[in-house]
Amino acid sequence: MNINPLKIAALLILLPVMAKSQNELSSGSSEESNKKILYGFVRGGFYSSIDKSDDKLYVPSAFSDFALKLDASDGVRFKGFADLRFRYGTEFSKPVTRFDLREAYVTVNGKTWDISAGQKIVKWGRADFTNPTQKLSPQNLISRSTDHEDMDMGNLLMEARWYPSPVISVEAVAIPYYRSSVLLIEPLSLPSYININQIESLVTDKKMFTYGIKADFHIKGVDLGLSWYDGYDPMPGIALTDFSIDTTGFIPFPTATLSMTPYKIRNIGFDFETTLGSFGIRGEAAWTLPSLSYKVYEYIPCEEIKWVAGVDWMKGNWRITGEYSGKFIPDFEASAVDPIIGTDIDPIALAGLLSIPGFDFEGYIRMQVGAFNRLYNYQLEKVYHSAGLRAETDLFYGKLTPSITTLYNFTSRDFMLMPELTWKPADGLTVCAGGEFLSGMKGSVYDIVDEFMNCFKFGLKVNF
Repeated sequence: MNINPLKIAALLILLPVMAKSQNELSSGSSEESNKKILYGFVRGGFYSSIDKSDDKLYVPSAFSDFALKLDASDGVRFKGFADLRFRYGTEFSKPVTRFDLREAYVTVNGKTWDISAGQKIVKWGRADFTNPTQKLSPQNLISRSTDHEDMDMGNLLMEARWYPSPVISVEAVAIPYYRSSVLLIEPLSLPSYININQIESLVTDKKMFTYGIKADFHIKGVDLGLSWYDGYDPMPGIALTDFSIDTTGFIPFPTATLSMTPYKIRNIGFDFETTLGSFGIRGEAAWTLPSLSYKVYEYIPCEEIKWVAGVDWMKGNWRITGEYSGKFIPDFEASAVDPIIGTDIDPIALAGLLSIPGFDFEGYIRMQVGAFNRLYNYQLEKVYHSAGLRAETDLFYGKLTPSITTLYNFTSRDFMLMPELTWKPADGLTVCAGGEFLSGMKGSVYDIVDEFMNCFKFGLKVNF
């Protein structure tokens, strides 16, 4: 992308002035019913880690972000919202220069309904760490940002809400195109014999239509939700799309091309939220049924049933959140091979397999790809159990907020620790420092990605 730096500099100088003038105009006119508010932020920071090869500190990711947001409405009949981001820097040692229209949508309000259309982030579910009912919006799981919500990505969609009574609301969402999540493995250094084709933009095939319907019930003391999702999972699978093997050398050498591939599912969900004294209690459950079988297509996950139960507690300045989640694979069959990523190729074993008359080596690699999909989706075991805990507090009248978040999967032994310290020394200024530490058993997901995901991070942010 060719971007004129002079134009960007002029934009950065003029927009805060425009925002201030616009806000003064909106607040100063009592006769003007339409309100237009322009605001945003400027942010800079870096991610650093220790290179295992020489035990030295280096900076694989550094960022300079500019965000401009527009919130326009008449307060009654309509609302327009846009969130435009520009980033310049590096991510995982690769240069990055990009614009991103994170959200841009219009909402029209009626007496008992509202309709939205455009690029929007829609999130279902009530749990804190795991949301089995959430399938509407993709996520960037390798987001390099000091704001965790930046992982959420918008979808082009139409959303309708109906409020027939104070105790019932119904929501319907239609998504005509497919936008893929960014998987945790995207920056992974792959073996020389493996290539991965990513989904770089929207998939606009007419078959990619997705819809979801959700009903919420607001009963005294408890909120309940029932949801139905029919369409493509934002988390794609990995398919073997090309394979060859060179047997001219002393040692046979395979070459495999893997492609991120969407797959269709149906997801039936339930969620609830209530209080018990000083405790907030929430939970979710979902039954996910792929339209195709993982036994035939290597990129398809297994059918699964997931559940989550969480509790949060506040005492003074302290906030504690705990959560347990589980997963059950009804039609479970143990994988007969090791995953293609996360294990080293054994030339001797490879030669032995090729010596077997009629051995289907491509079929064997396809099974290995399927095994990796099951590893990534945590479906190598019949039952999984995991838990999460977050503790945070406010100090010095809310200016200093230390927090720590930890997640542990008791079945796969994947472990994540995220300490963070947020300081607000002045109005509009935020300083953030922290880190992310992942670890796991050899060959587990976190063991594969810990080399590029483990980090120390620091950021400065000014809101305007």
